[in-house]
Amino acid sequence: MKKILLALGLIGITLTSALAQGTIAFANGALTRVTMLDPTGGGRNATASDRLAIGVFYGPAGSGQDYLTLAPGVAGIGPTAGIMINAPSIFSLPGTEAGQVVSLQIRMWSNTYGSDWEAVCRDNAYLGATAVKQVTLGTAENATAIWQTASGTSASRFTPLIQALGPMNIQCIPEPSTLALGALAGAFLLFRVRKSTKAN
Repeated sequence: MKKILLALGLIGITLTSALAQGTIAFANGALTRVTMLDPTGGGRNATASDRLAIGVFYGPAGSGQDYLTLAPGVAGIGPTAGIMINAPSIFSLPGTEAGQVVSLQIRMWSNTYGSDWEAVCRDNAYLGATAVKQVTLGTAENATAIWQTASGTSASRFTPLIQALGPMNIQCIPEPSTLALGALAGAFLLFRVRKSTKAN
């Protein structure tokens, strides 16, 4: 009986923490189509043939674009030009909570990479990005709207005009796990060198 109660308690804690995560309204619509700007200043609605992956990058309030992390799950452009598919209406950002202010940016790149952002970085792939905005996250019932029309003036909402796809101007910071693994390898090598020096 105790095991069943413990299991139910753990499930309840997990559900509560998942529901308490900060959210945004990620999906766009007819008035907020994803538009690609070309170098001449003109633009067009993105289409499925552009084969784009579109992701949400976020980090602590005040973070610059170089220090943002890709949230799980990417969207694409569907059969209607400029309208995303696989973009949940309510998009949760792991490790955040409702009411929290985060730095937020939307980026797009070739969908051949899927959600492998490290590969996009490694290959210095072409991509586009919005400006970084400071956004207050919503709840599971009331997600924060992030899109506005081209004439919108809100400092915390995005106009879905994506800069022309071009060489990356975003520095790729290794994931913390990658940094930790590198530090561990360095410590091991230092230990081996000292050990071999003492043996001689």
